[in-house]
Amino acid sequence: MGPTAAWITEWIPSAPITTSARACEPSAKSIRTPSWSSTAPAQVQPSWRLCDYLAMEPDDPEKRIRQLERELADAKALAREQELRAAGARQVQQTPRTGGTAAYDARLAPAPRKIPMSFLLADLLPFRWWYVWTLFMVGVAPIAIWIATPMAFSVAAVVTLVVIYAFQLWSARNGLALLRWGQVATVTGTEILSRGTYYSGTTWYNAPLPVAHGWVVSRPLYSGPSTKTLIRYTLDGHQGELMMRGREYYDGVVLADQRNPARALCVTSFAYDLDRDDAGNWIGKIRPRLALGMTVWLVLVVVWLGLAAAVGSGFAANLVSSGGTFKFGQGRNLSVPQGGRLSVGGNSVTKAIACNDSNLTLSGNSNTFTVTGHCVSLNVSGVSNHVTVDDADAITVSGISNSVIFHSGSPNVTRSGISVTVQQG
Repeated sequence: MGPTAAWITEWIPSAPITTSARACEPSAKSIRTPSWSSTAPAQVQPSWRLCDYLAMEPDDPEKRIRQLERELADAKALAREQELRAAGARQVQQTPRTGGTAAYDARLAPAPRKIPMSFLLADLLPFRWWYVWTLFMVGVAPIAIWIATPMAFSVAAVVTLVVIYAFQLWSARNGLALLRWGQVATVTGTEILSRGTYYSGTTWYNAPLPVAHGWVVSRPLYSGPSTKTLIRYTLDGHQGELMMRGREYYDGVVLADQRNPARALCVTSFAYDLDRDDAGNWIGKIRPRLALGMTVWLVLVVVWLGLAAAVGSGFAANLVSSGGTFKFGQGRNLSVPQGGRLSVGGNSVTKAIACNDSNLTLSGNSNTFTVTGHCVSLNVSGVSNHVTVDDADAITVSGISNSVIFHSGSPNVTRSGISVTVQQG
């Protein structure tokens, strides 16, 4: 064995690696200087801190692997957070900008300026996903209540729309005031207060967030953290601050109210583009995508109010299809035309139905139906429904705990289900 091999053999600890940290401690024999080099120990001294990562549970090595993965993820998150903080610190601008509005034309027509009708319509027809989600939840989540008490849906539908528009008009009040009275403010400094991370804050994925350079606002799809930026500005000697969330602020125009300089917005806060003519008046041009959203919202509102009116007036209860078949009915008193078809359902409701030699289908839970006249066929399903009928040629009952009482005639009775009864009374 050569001198190098002999030195390596003596240098490696003889004890096997175990969960104890002592397996990583060098012995006096392992650090002695070999005869062939007086500097070898200084060059090859082992780092026993790294040896700590070799320890593992003899019966669960995967546990140690998961621990190492967590430590690596924590280290990456810490490094990312430090990087973002450093980037934010570099972007803090405490000194006033010279010529802050020189990069773009700050001319505006004398106030008060006329607001284009297209801008007013854009604020009156606001397509917002959370508005649509609210309407959907109001219409679908308590649907059992709406079936039992249709008028409650009509009231809830109108109230929901009133609340949405109250919030919308309250949110748009500052923008409308700035369109009439706003002036271009001088941005004196910006500061990034926070930025979303993987573990906290808001992050976006393929969201069309607006970003402005001067008057020009673009809305490309953006994926990344949400940024909270503090913008400092001045207008006619008055200093103000504006908080902006979403994309990072660069050099977009800030409008401040000359009557109340504390009221200010960046051009990215408007749903429409603030294009001006040569005199500084608003042109009122609407982007195609915004126009599409306005149209969709108008259709949704019309359908929503129409549905509320139909349910509340009982029109839905008497809606007849082209084939003469009645759809799901509401209201306490219903009537079927001669030879027609009617399907009625609900939960814990009481209804009177005139059959008129028609085909009647009843369903739902815990309902009480009183059927007058003669039915060609009567079908009952659901749970715990109680039905009385004057006369029927055929009676079919299914479901659970449904009972039918007929007053006259000899109907053809078909039973299925659990605890269903058909009897004359």
